Amino acid sequence: MIDALASTQHLAVVSDFDGTLAGFARSPYAVTPEQRSLDALAALAQLPNTTVAVLSGRHLDGLKRVCPLREPVLMGGSHGAESSWEDSSLTPEMEAHLAQKEAEIKEIIARHPGAELEVKPFQRVLHLRALELQDPAAAAAAYEEGAALSADGYPKTTGKCVVEFSATQATKGTWIAGLRERVGATSVVFLGDDTTDEDGFAVLNQPPDLGVKVGEGATQAAHRVPDIAAVSDFLEQLATARGRALH
Repeated sequence: MIDALASTQHLAVVSDFDGTLAGFARSPYAVTPEQRSLDALAALAQLPNTTVAVLSGRHLDGLKRVCPLREPVLMGGSHGAESSWEDSSLTPEMEAHLAQKEAEIKEIIARHPGAELEVKPFQRVLHLRALELQDPAAAAAAYEEGAALSADGYPKTTGKCVVEFSATQATKGTWIAGLRERVGATSVVFLGDDTTDEDGFAVLNQPPDLGVKVGEGATQAAHRVPDIAAVSDFLEQLATARGRALH
């Protein structure tokens, strides 16, 4: 499996961040990425005909705060609505939608203190991880209320302790498809752990591509690893094999 990927003409390696390269923390900016994974991705990015990207639900500026990787590693933020190589902007309709969702989320927070609002350029997010640690029943109630809000024709995503409302149709799948075309990748590896990563797995042609699901849960990925330490193992093996295949 890894040897086949390593020998492809142009390899693209795309990884989610939270739950894949880094564990979770009470504060979104208190997370620490696995150094072995960072080192393996950096090594891959230095190889010829090899593109490396980190693709996150975090907005681009937020991702850069917690992920130290930089060019030539590419970055995608807001579930694919943002790319490190271009500027993106909102229409008035998109702004109005986000303002409405922000107001509705704030009403939920007023009823369930400890729930949190995250404002991202293309999304408004109800975060419940901290509340779940304090009061699981309140977090469950807030989650149900958030999930019940209307998306008004725009995307709505539920994940681990989050309900997210987006003003863009971009997904991790559209971003990966765009990257493939942009760099001419002949094989794409995508690693992720959450429900939004399934959009990324859905656009892969397995093989020659490979989806790697981190942890438990139903998935379209063809391969599964148990945890972020196993992600480091996988990336190290891929970096070694790719280096060998190119020399």
